[in-house]
Amino acid sequence: MLAPVIRTLAIIFAACFGTALLTAPPAAADPEDAELTAASTSGELCRRAQIESANLHSNRFYRRGGELQDTAYPDLASFAASKPQIQPLTLTHYTTYEDAGGTLPKQVRCKGKSADHINAVYGENTAGPEGTCAAANRRTLREVARSLTPQERKALKYRPNDVVLDADTEAATGQQWLADFPTATVDSAGRLHLPSSSLFVPLDTPGIPEAFKGQHYCTLAAPSHLLRLLSGAITP
Repeated sequence: MLAPVIRTLAIIFAACFGTALLTAPPAAADPEDAELTAASTSGELCRRAQIESANLHSNRFYRRGGELQDTAYPDLASFAASKPQIQPLTLTHYTTYEDAGGTLPKQVRCKGKSADHINAVYGENTAGPEGTCAAANRRTLREVARSLTPQERKALKYRPNDVVLDADTEAATGQQWLADFPTATVDSAGRLHLPSSSLFVPLDTPGIPEAFKGQHYCTLAAPSHLLRLLSGAITP
């Protein structure tokens, strides 16, 4: 029953894996609505992660000349060497897959910029306060839940309202953040947990090269993978 929904989510998600310019969302009556629209209607996970982790105020960002771009990396080595750029605001991401053929996205690592760096370039209150990667996972969970019919929700092994959104596991180094990280776990009570991994380096961090400052990285579950976990099609 869930197979068509899973395939649709996978196709939408896969369509975002090229290098793409992400244009400004339609104007909203409330400036804060633009942030929610950009995060909830885009299938592109790293855009959501940037908006959520930096609390990016989308309308202000675009009015101040901001552009949001995203670059996919095909292998971990080239992704590890990549750095997000501040102007234009360019994210980098790397995707792992459930299958050898690369048709079922599993996990996405996103490199984005911190709120303080965005504000330093685009003006005060363009972003911030600093948010979390877990917020991006929360929005993905809500979107997946909304994509289901009542009958499909009843058939789930794990109900979305019962899923535990874990706080970010904070890495201390880039190497630590790049290491293997679970997309989900199940506790002793049988509850599904959705974890996230982050690496946050404020702009004013002393004693490191400039290129390493002002970063906020996130490791997140792909939407179609999360749906397969909720349905019981795969196990954590």
